[in-house]
Amino acid sequence: MSENTPIGSDDRALDDAALELLAESLATPPPPELRARVLDAVAGEAALLRRLRRWRSAAASALAACAALVAVVARDARDDRLRGEETGRAVAALEQRASELAERVAAQQRELLVVSESLAAQSEVMRILSTPRILSASLAPQPGRTGRARVLIDPATGEAALVVSGLEPLGAQEVYELWALREKASPEPAGLLAASGPDATLRIPRVADPSRVTAFAVSVEPTGGSPQPTGPIVLAGPVGS
Repeated sequence: MSENTPIGSDDRALDDAALELLAESLATPPPPELRARVLDAVAGEAALLRRLRRWRSAAASALAACAALVAVVARDARDDRLRGEETGRAVAALEQRASELAERVAAQQRELLVVSESLAAQSEVMRILSTPRILSASLAPQPGRTGRARVLIDPATGEAALVVSGLEPLGAQEVYELWALREKASPEPAGLLAASGPDATLRIPRVADPSRVTAFAVSVEPTGGSPQPTGPIVLAGPVGS
């Protein structure tokens, strides 16, 4: 090799050796603590990734459970509302049915009361008619009026009954009232004709001192009756034995 020959220009083996030495000098291994820190960081990131995956899975499960719970609650609420509506309708129907039955029972009771009173009055009439001597008054309609009536009195006891037929129906605020007439005395109230129809047999209050009664009359009065006649006289007739 001459002094003017550049080193490494023709000696390939020498160049390779020089490069190997340079690489070895530059390839310094990292410190052990750096490798540990890198491994710890990698392990931490891996653990964090695993936790994140678990959290995401748990969150997804929780969301699914919440959605299922909401669906169940909504379904139960809807079912409760429907059951409540059905129960309300059933209760309303039962209340309506009970009201109808109560009205029917009340109507039947009123009918039974009327029938019972009528039977009692008829029984009283038969008892009065069976007495040896009775007082009676046939009441004829006054001009422009219809109907007839007959008063029967037991002179010994003053117990009396009234049989009416063909009387005209009255308004809701009106009633027929019977009057006992005694010569020059003022008419005495002798009972209200609380009949359910134009034909009826009624018991009337006991007549005091019946032998002094000379006639009976029927007038139209306000509901509840009057102490003296205020309405038109529709029936009247004298007492006979």
